[in-house]
Amino acid sequence: MQRIIAAGLVVLALGGCATSPMPVSEAKPVPSDEIYGFKGPASKDSGGLTVFRDDGFVGSGCDIILYIDGKRAAKIGPGQKASFNLPTGDVNLGTGLAESGLCAGAAIKTVAANIKSGREAIYRINGDMQGFYLGPYVDYGR
Repeated sequence: MQRIIAAGLVVLALGGCATSPMPVSEAKPVPSDEIYGFKGPASKDSGGLTVFRDDGFVGSGCDIILYIDGKRAAKIGPGQKASFNLPTGDVNLGTGLAESGLCAGAAIKTVAANIKSGREAIYRINGDMQGFYLGPYVDYGR
């Protein structure tokens, strides 16, 4: 009986080993009280940044914090997106686990981004059993 239960748990774990990819258009906006900074309106010399998080079971109990140039910008839950107007130029984006929810203590992972005037840069947070990853969004037209 214990082997049957153990096998069932393994099947459940393997079935949820990654987040579910989704198009950015299906992501819901982060609630306004979970946007911490970079709330300014668009200016003549600014560009857009949208960061969204895939939906799915893996990591759904963990809160992910998005950092822009080392400052907290938003808490992004599964299937959510946050959009910002930023000055043009290079920025550092980071993600880390909040000190809340079921997870804590992982290092902040960063990537470089370039904000261009009048354009929108889109980044995606996805995850698997090894952790969370932040990278440029590519729409494969699925």
